[in-house]
Amino acid sequence: MAKNHKTEMIEKARQEISRAVFGSPDSRDYLEKHLSVARPILAELAELGYNVDTLDDLRHQGRPWKAALPVLLRWLPMIDEPSVKESIIRCLSVPWAGNKATPELIEEFRKYAPVLPKPSNPWVGHQLREIPDEEKKAAAAFSLGWTIGNALSIVDVKGFESQIIELCRNPRYGMARQMVVLGLGRLGSSAAEETAVELLNDEGVQLHAISALGRMKSKRALFELEKLLADKRAAIRKEARKAITRIMREHM
Repeated sequence: MAKNHKTEMIEKARQEISRAVFGSPDSRDYLEKHLSVARPILAELAELGYNVDTLDDLRHQGRPWKAALPVLLRWLPMIDEPSVKESIIRCLSVPWAGNKATPELIEEFRKYAPVLPKPSNPWVGHQLREIPDEEKKAAAAFSLGWTIGNALSIVDVKGFESQIIELCRNPRYGMARQMVVLGLGRLGSSAAEETAVELLNDEGVQLHAISALGRMKSKRALFELEKLLADKRAAIRKEARKAITRIMREHM
């Protein structure tokens, strides 16, 4: 009964999304372009038994898609359409992908993450403003870069630690580095710790560096973290307190 209710809820949500999407000519054009690019990938997945309408459906079908990973990984560098590439990356963003996708994700990050202006607010009061095409492209690239960085914080990076640290240290990747920096916390090496301490001075990734140091239980970072308790931003003060508490408990 619960399963049937869940299925009904998913179907209802899909119908609502479909109505919202097809209600706008721009949205229809966007979806048609997305599906036309994704169609050959979906055909290959169907041959493997994954009969899904979209790539994102892979993540919501209720069973693992491990057998689909080689197909997704092969298509990843061949796709230029940002929305399709982002869908592939989200499907690869699973711990059980191991490190097979890691080198390709690093290359994709280097390609798409170079610093771009943060997307501005599309709302004016309660109304959506007209967004220029160039701004739409910049927003799509920003989202894609961040999504790749998030994937690198999830997949296994064993054997690629030095490259991950290099990405974190490079300011040209801007805020797209946020989740990569957060992922330094699982490396546990002195180089990762040193990098996270240095990035406490980088506002774009500062919050994530604090969290990484707390996860590392870095005694070395205590002095720098204590200085942040006086920061004017509440989120920074809160995260610094959490990190310090975690470190002190480890070293009591």
